[in-house]
Amino acid sequence: MRPTRKDAQRQTRDRLIAAAHASIVEEGVAAMSIRNICSAAGHSQGAFYSNFASKDDLLVDILHAHIRDEVALLRNLVTHTASDDIEDILRMLVDRLAMLADEPQWSLLSIELQLHARRNPDFAARHREGKAACYRAFADLIADLVQRFGLTPALPPMQAGIALYALWAGLSVQGYTADAVPREQMLTVFFRALSGLPAPQAGRDRL
Repeated sequence: MRPTRKDAQRQTRDRLIAAAHASIVEEGVAAMSIRNICSAAGHSQGAFYSNFASKDDLLVDILHAHIRDEVALLRNLVTHTASDDIEDILRMLVDRLAMLADEPQWSLLSIELQLHARRNPDFAARHREGKAACYRAFADLIADLVQRFGLTPALPPMQAGIALYALWAGLSVQGYTADAVPREQMLTVFFRALSGLPAPQAGRDRL
């Protein structure tokens, strides 16, 4: 069965995104070009512009799809992990977020997009839409944690999601600082405060 026009367009878009993603990992954002992305994906530049208004538009989609996919993975941990020990689940969430914050290609991309949004009002609107989707994803993660363990959050889920995203993005951009506590510790304290988690019981590692 031949793919429909809509399916073919989606496949083209997915191949372009995959090629751009690989380019970021291998060469960095600055070295990316539409010509090279299209060549790697096996499509013309016309196909590119049928799916994206510009390279910036593609980069926004890549960054925010990456974040949404990662948060979906975290939500799956909260919902389906067999352990009923919230400390185990919290540790898994924090370790994954800290690892993502240490990936330089994503922090550099985030900085470039944020600076471009400050200079270009039209692009800023597109960037805000993407960030709003990320806020909702982080809010859903907090809501899952609250629901599973019957917690009383310090903030409504959306506000907690915005705060968690801001901290995580800030840690990604900042990198390691000599006088700062480890990322894992900072994220753990923040998760506890946002989710309304009680202080660790005596005998547990204190974070």
